[in-house]
Amino acid sequence: MNRLVAMNVFCKVVEHGSFTIAATRLNMSTASVSKNVSALEDHIGTPLLARTTRRIVLTDAGKTYYEKCTRILEDVEEAERTAGQVQTTPRGILKVRAPIAFGAADLGRLITEFTAIFPEVTVEMTLNDKYLDPADEDIDVALYIGATPKHFAAGAQTIATLPRALVAAPTYLKRQGTPKDVRDLASHQCLIYKRGANHNEWRFTRDDLKQTVHVSGPLRSNNSLTLRDATLNGAGIGLLPAYLVAQDLADGRLMSLLPEWQPAERNLYAVYPQPRRSSPKVREFINLLASSLDLGAACSR
Repeated sequence: MNRLVAMNVFCKVVEHGSFTIAATRLNMSTASVSKNVSALEDHIGTPLLARTTRRIVLTDAGKTYYEKCTRILEDVEEAERTAGQVQTTPRGILKVRAPIAFGAADLGRLITEFTAIFPEVTVEMTLNDKYLDPADEDIDVALYIGATPKHFAAGAQTIATLPRALVAAPTYLKRQGTPKDVRDLASHQCLIYKRGANHNEWRFTRDDLKQTVHVSGPLRSNNSLTLRDATLNGAGIGLLPAYLVAQDLADGRLMSLLPEWQPAERNLYAVYPQPRRSSPKVREFINLLASSLDLGAACSR
């Protein structure tokens, strides 16, 4: 048995829901298609398909195996294209992971634009705030916000710089007063983004002057949406991604504080398993993110 051939035959049967149609698409006999699937099941040691008189249904093992097969066959195809230095149109499933709050930053529009340009690509988006190596997750590209992800066994490319905004709700300022200097933050209730080392240190610059303030407060969270909600409800002062609070500032729900001081910015990275960087779908997706002026504008508001 040629395992790759058998895997391809199995995937075609699943995609078309029929041995006969798969045989036609593969220019094979139905008997040969059935033989390949049976040989694959014998090799694995478990049924992959539940055959009935009316339809073909994947077993639980078959569902898992089908997902892995499609990925393996895609990787084989991409390896052949790369080895032959053949430029092809991006196609297949593109698995992307991004921070939850970043989903509010024009990501849906960008994906819509990407799939309109490359209609043969299906984007599978997962939102997750955990720092996980995409090489361990079977992810094509992970969007990562923070310091350079040196601990990943993968490649990384800087996509954009994301400004942050120091904000508070009018109700909080009325109750606790407005800080007049950046050092006043040490005595205010600050809502802290708990990710990485030194999360209770807020860093600012003004011209050539740098200032680090040790802050504390009633809430720490690893999710910016939670901190934004608490800030809107007057729980304290938030240091939040600018793209996340732009509309709140425009509508007056939040107030900008100490505008002469610039909070330390954070970088947006695209992190990917090294072998997949040359994949056309990964390359084009990263290029679209990097070149999107609208995303940059959204993040700087």
